[in-house]
Amino acid sequence: MEHGNIRLRSRSRSRNGEDEDPPEYHQSEQSRYLRNIKNDIKLPSYTPLLVLIFGCLLFWLAYALHYSLPTPLSIKDIPSHPDRFIAERALSHLRHLTSLGSKPVGSYENEVLAVEFFTFGIRYIMQQANPSQKISFDIQKCTGSYALAYKPHGCTNYYSKVQNIVVKLHSHTNSSSSLLVNCHFDSVPTSPGGSDDGLNCAAMMEVLEILSRSKIKLKHNVIFLFNGAEESPLQASHGFITQHKWAHEVKAFINLEACGAGGREVLFQAGPNHPWLIQMYAESVPYPHGQVLAEDIFQSGLIPSDTDFRVFRDFGKVPGLDFAHAMNGYVYHTSYDNLDAIPTGTLQHTGDNLLALIKKIALSDILTYTEEYAAGKAVYFDVLGLFMVHYSEAFGITFNLVTVLLSVYTVIKNVLTIKSGLGLAGSPWKLLLLGCGFPAVGWLLGLMYVLLVAMIIDLLNSSMSWFTRPGLIFTLYYCPILVCGMVFPAVFHKYLSKQSPLDAGLQSRLYVNGVQLLWTMLLLAGTVCRIRSTFMFMLIVIFPALSNLILSLTRWRNKTHLWLLVYITSNIPVIIFVFYHTVVAFGLFIPITGRIGPDKNPEFIIGAFSFLLCTLSSAFVTPLIILVKNPWRTLGGASVLHILTILSIVASPLGFPYSANPSAPTPQRIHVYHTEQVSHDLSGHVRLQNSGFWLVNLDRHSPGSVASLIPEVATAQSVQPMCEKELVCGLPIFTPRVLQISEFTSWVPAPTPVVHRPTNLELTSRETISNTVTRFSFTIGGPDRMVFVISPYRKLENWSFDGGVFESGYEWQNRPVYFINYVEGLTGPPFEFWIDLKVTQETPASVVDIAVIGQYINSPGDISEEFKQFLRKYPDWAHVTAWTATYKAWRF
Repeated sequence: MEHGNIRLRSRSRSRNGEDEDPPEYHQSEQSRYLRNIKNDIKLPSYTPLLVLIFGCLLFWLAYALHYSLPTPLSIKDIPSHPDRFIAERALSHLRHLTSLGSKPVGSYENEVLAVEFFTFGIRYIMQQANPSQKISFDIQKCTGSYALAYKPHGCTNYYSKVQNIVVKLHSHTNSSSSLLVNCHFDSVPTSPGGSDDGLNCAAMMEVLEILSRSKIKLKHNVIFLFNGAEESPLQASHGFITQHKWAHEVKAFINLEACGAGGREVLFQAGPNHPWLIQMYAESVPYPHGQVLAEDIFQSGLIPSDTDFRVFRDFGKVPGLDFAHAMNGYVYHTSYDNLDAIPTGTLQHTGDNLLALIKKIALSDILTYTEEYAAGKAVYFDVLGLFMVHYSEAFGITFNLVTVLLSVYTVIKNVLTIKSGLGLAGSPWKLLLLGCGFPAVGWLLGLMYVLLVAMIIDLLNSSMSWFTRPGLIFTLYYCPILVCGMVFPAVFHKYLSKQSPLDAGLQSRLYVNGVQLLWTMLLLAGTVCRIRSTFMFMLIVIFPALSNLILSLTRWRNKTHLWLLVYITSNIPVIIFVFYHTVVAFGLFIPITGRIGPDKNPEFIIGAFSFLLCTLSSAFVTPLIILVKNPWRTLGGASVLHILTILSIVASPLGFPYSANPSAPTPQRIHVYHTEQVSHDLSGHVRLQNSGFWLVNLDRHSPGSVASLIPEVATAQSVQPMCEKELVCGLPIFTPRVLQISEFTSWVPAPTPVVHRPTNLELTSRETISNTVTRFSFTIGGPDRMVFVISPYRKLENWSFDGGVFESGYEWQNRPVYFINYVEGLTGPPFEFWIDLKVTQETPASVVDIAVIGQYINSPGDISEEFKQFLRKYPDWAHVTAWTATYKAWRF
């Protein structure tokens, strides 16, 4: 019988030309094996429901493991645990810090009250310390500048008199090597900074107290840096690592950060090229939680944040570890980031890990000669938070390639076994193509459908329905992805394979081997590209490959139900591992979609993650749908759930993204600035004066979400016409990144704000440096937060800021634009700077445009009554960041 190009031979001849007995009388071991597995099993129609329930249990297990926290220790536990981290004592530090309210740089709360808190607390610790411990204490006030070249639109950062609280716990050996431990106590203007970063500062205070009272002396120094200017951004850490008297002895660092509240801190950056740090972390901490996958994602720029890790690494040339609390990102940089958002178990988890890690590194000989242990990058990941796996990148490449060879061998062996057992003529590649083809087409269809749904939902203005209700992701995206993975095997089995020698049992084996080969190809590609996160594909491949190898050596392969049992069981560890990462990924990225800007469709982001995570967890299972008696019930049920979900989020309140639930807030982030615009011509006369409320939109629904509630927003004007005429659109930008979304911002006309410390720019001198270079010197007065924007007609040769001339990457009227971010901690004199411009005879009368933007963050008295009335109109589910700002431009 022939089926296409596949021919089934029923008889063969002996050497003497006589017909031999039919094959059923002389079966090889392979033939008997395949005859047995052709005795198809048909699973009951409710089997997919049981699989779903079992999958939910596995997901619940992964969820529980991820959110599990240790039991916090209280004051009464001190006698029985004298050397343990006491969460209740750390909580008292955190309570005091958050009670100060928001602590932006330059505010009284940050520069006076917070500094007093740390000063009194540290001096008390020094008084109670073990006499054998030596502790030094310093308050650093630093001024400096440097280029922030890592941003899409970079800038130069200038800081004046920002403060650091620095404590040094000396070693007993007079070591010249130190471990630096860093947190920041400043916060954004609208947040008390409970988790970002008060939690970590409180943990550091408790660890300092424990080590100071310990009889055990460390081999190396430990420097505790409580830095007072991170949100401004990353300024006080630069002041320490480039200027402080102890900075030269720092050989490694631990940076503690947050982009959420609660949960466990995750190790998400390490090194670079110092794998010994990861090894010490894995060997010492009681609750490991780290992912090289998180490092790859963070360093790709997908997450709109950065940390002091970059400053210590780039300016101090020091290796280190970067930790952050990333769960419940809804409260990040909001007023909800308070004491109520942080479980006490989170403090215990962070403190136990930090204390153990500090001891491990500070007692190690490696800290003396860290450069001798620079040995390339490492692959690292925790297994369900239970233990840490880590190995070198070179070993990872080797192991990945071995896994590829093993997988390819088992796949080819299985295909050849099926081919020879059935007596099929022709190339085995056709069977292999059949096994790979249907799953691959299902994946492609699933991805295309997900992107189509994401686009349609966005066009219907119904995106982010899962923002408050993450469970909707299953029926909105997972269901169609699962259907696409099952539909082609089901259709082929029902309509196209009636005359094929391949029954459901053989087809299912071909498909799962095809899936294994597809993942193997992705593993090989990622390994060749040296992507360390490829370990995920390695784990996806190695378990089914090993199960196939074991089955080929046992008689269990002869029975479909036993093969199925072994195969499914071997994939359970992989499924749990993927579910664990699913909890982590969605817990991190769902809140982030609320602050990625209005120019990005968040449905594409969540849809893409859904496709990847769903395919990773289900690709080995979906082809088995052909073993079910009535697979169409499953396909139909999943499709109906998907369609009903779309209808519900489009046509009912179920799709509304935000919530003001005080116990679990999911607010919409909105920025509003009461702005005055003033532009001067070459003669110094005012040529433009305007005022209004500038609405900066941070997610896909701004400002339309409140347009029906606030009439002024409904009639807001586009700022686009201003962008053509005025430098940086004539707007009080606070970071160059805002320019990327400036066309999506709006303007509401309003009365002129009243400010008590107005900005002013004065040209103090104009000096010829050479035949083609002229130096312009300026004095600027204004608030403690300003942005200077410079756009010369000719080349900017040099300036007084450190780090060299750094272009922003942004142009206006075909001219380069330079941004200088100015932040003042303690009040100082007016700021002075100079720029050297190329000036020739062909240069027009005006040589440069300069805008000075004043941000009145720490001036609540500058918020007018009209502004307060406008802000009161916003609903309770909107978290509004608001202050007064001015834009003043001059032409010289």
